[in-house]
Amino acid sequence: MKDRRRDQLIELQRFTATQDDYGEETQVWTELGKEWAAVFYGRGDERRQAAQEQGQQAANFQMLANLTTLGLTIEDRLVLDGLIWDIVGISPHTPKRGLIEVTATATGQAVEAES
Repeated sequence: MKDRRRDQLIELQRFTATQDDYGEETQVWTELGKEWAAVFYGRGDERRQAAQEQGQQAANFQMLANLTTLGLTIEDRLVLDGLIWDIVGISPHTPKRGLIEVTATATGQAVEAES
């Protein structure tokens, strides 16, 4: 459920292996679910430094703790506004407050088109 603080709908994705039409293994990103999140971007000086060094943007995503969000790992990723956010950290303490906080970075890479 959306509230004033969690006002960004993000998609949670996991990398999984499947078989193509020829029986060969192929790896794809599959949707785990969608969650409303509060998004906190890095401070201005962090954004400028990241842009100069690597072209990356960091943000913290705060979501309600549930079976899906508590199952996230740093192998998963988030999608917000068509951009891919790679998970780089998950706070171990916030589930006690009913929340989970994920730190992720975006490099400006857009989600690949579905075929």
